[in-house]
Amino acid sequence: MLNPYEQYKKTSVNTMTKGELLLLLYDEVIKKLNISKILLENKDYKEAEIHLSKCRNIINHLIVSLDEKYEISRELKEMYFFFNREILKASISKNDKNIDDILPLIKDLRNTWAEADKISRTSKLEVL
Repeated sequence: MLNPYEQYKKTSVNTMTKGELLLLLYDEVIKKLNISKILLENKDYKEAEIHLSKCRNIINHLIVSLDEKYEISRELKEMYFFFNREILKASISKNDKNIDDILPLIKDLRNTWAEADKISRTSKLEVL
């Protein structure tokens, strides 16, 4: 049996819209990249690798979730591959430069999705 907090989390995730879930994934990548930067600066390479690996896992999830019949999906896939390569480089080099290179791009992409989700919700309300 799940404790109340775990039950709340499970219910919360299961009732999210696709847009909310996507933003949650982006927020988690951003959070883990920021944590990784601090860990790399403090030379805690083992812990940084754990967080960077989780970032790659989330991005891999985003890749496999894409619907290939849309051109935007192919473009996003290339961008996600780029993000994963840069995260891997940061992990191997034990340097946060690669993280600094992609973090603004990921934040911009996250904010674009947030705006698209907001517009989508607004247009649905106008139809009602």
